[in-house]
Amino acid sequence: MVKQKIGIMSSVRVCFDYDSVTVLVVLLVHGELRIEITSDFQATQKITYRISGIGIDQPPFGIFVVDRNTGEINITAIVDREETPSFQITCHALNAQGQDVERPLILTVKILDINDNAPVFSQSVFMGEIEENSAANSLVMILNATDADEPNHLNSKIAFKIVSQEPASTPMFLLSRHTGEVRTLTNSLDREQVSSYRLVVSGADKDGEGLSTQCECSIKVKDVNDNFPRFRESQYSARIEENTLSSDLLRFQVIDLDEEFTDNWLAVYFFTSGNEGGWFEIQTDPRTNEGILKVVKALDYEQLQNVQLGIAVRNKAVFHKSVISQYRVQSTPLTIQVVNVREGITFRPASKTFTVQKGISIRKLVNYILGTYQAIDEDTNKAATSVRYALGRNDGGLLIIDSKTAQIKFAKNIDRDATFIVNKTITAEVLAIDESTGKTSTGTVYVRVPDFNEDCPNIVLEKEAICSVSPSVVVSARVLERDKYSGPYTFSLEEQPLKLPVVWGITTLNGE
Repeated sequence: MVKQKIGIMSSVRVCFDYDSVTVLVVLLVHGELRIEITSDFQATQKITYRISGIGIDQPPFGIFVVDRNTGEINITAIVDREETPSFQITCHALNAQGQDVERPLILTVKILDINDNAPVFSQSVFMGEIEENSAANSLVMILNATDADEPNHLNSKIAFKIVSQEPASTPMFLLSRHTGEVRTLTNSLDREQVSSYRLVVSGADKDGEGLSTQCECSIKVKDVNDNFPRFRESQYSARIEENTLSSDLLRFQVIDLDEEFTDNWLAVYFFTSGNEGGWFEIQTDPRTNEGILKVVKALDYEQLQNVQLGIAVRNKAVFHKSVISQYRVQSTPLTIQVVNVREGITFRPASKTFTVQKGISIRKLVNYILGTYQAIDEDTNKAATSVRYALGRNDGGLLIIDSKTAQIKFAKNIDRDATFIVNKTITAEVLAIDESTGKTSTGTVYVRVPDFNEDCPNIVLEKEAICSVSPSVVVSARVLERDKYSGPYTFSLEEQPLKLPVVWGITTLNGE
């Protein structure tokens, strides 16, 4: 098989002596290409020529035509290498009977590329981001562009370059000429100075010398926690009345240059000293980043007139590795003045117990003095003055209290069947009313009473004196008329006095 390759030409004569011929053509336009095919047999007989293939009798039809008599092949339309890089034309030399007198000639018309396509970026705007303080040569993004001209050819070799940068300050990025990689030029990206950059990038074929196109790169500088929060003021102070709580006593403002409403900006407040009693808390307002000082445990002016606190602040996020070694807790002084207020009166202790002496008759309790139960002035810790006393709960109205001295005594005798005596105890409430403020304090009194036997029978003695000659006495019991508590009765001796020379006993006489 014989092949021949013919260089770039607009007119060529091809003989059937070759099995195939390749013709290189730059651009085919109607009338610009003439290929003449000839057969040696046309010297002795009538020869006609016929062609077939893509661009002839296959789509796209009719691009190439042949003169049947002369064998001249012409092009009738413009062709585009990017659509059809080559055509394969099968050429026939026929005798008068339409028979091939030569083996078919394969004529390949290869369209040579010209630089008629500019590069095309895959995006009109490339979006990227990079943390501030990133090291030099850190990858930001990779640009991508294609060229429709012949691959691996100078016409499709794209070179990139940065046309402009906004803000147009110190160049911050470099662009790989052939890979399209955008990288940091230095380690000095600072979001607090410039939060984003816009690059205009050019891509040109012929390794930067041919057709070109442009795209944009939008680069966001991401925030890192590289700024320490600091209090706006060098010291703070506030006042709070004793015995009161507050959900918003004082607000602290801090300055933090990191991105707002991120953990790099959000402040965390804490105490460095002075809050050992747990009186205060600091909560962060997420909308303003202010610290809200709260009083969660009441202060007592009599115990503490001023509180000296130390407060500090950090961020919710951990500080960036580039600055964390520089962080030091800076304590800011906070003074809380406790304001004295008239605290009023209280009973201390909150309850008091009185006991009725044994031997007191149930019928002789009226005006029996139990004692006093006075309220305390919390400012002085002494008995309160300008106070009026009264009884609150007072079941059965048994007790009365002196409104000035708080002396408590019985107002009436006790009925042994009284239901309000529980476990031998009477319970009542004492009210202390501050006559200057009207405030009231309540205390509880418990009165313990002994067993009362007022309805027992009377003891009747046969005689009141005994001696060694007559060492016994008859003891009997006498009940009141219509007394519901009648016999039988049990007699017993009370505890005998110490150091008596004899021991006494009781025996039953006449079965009674």
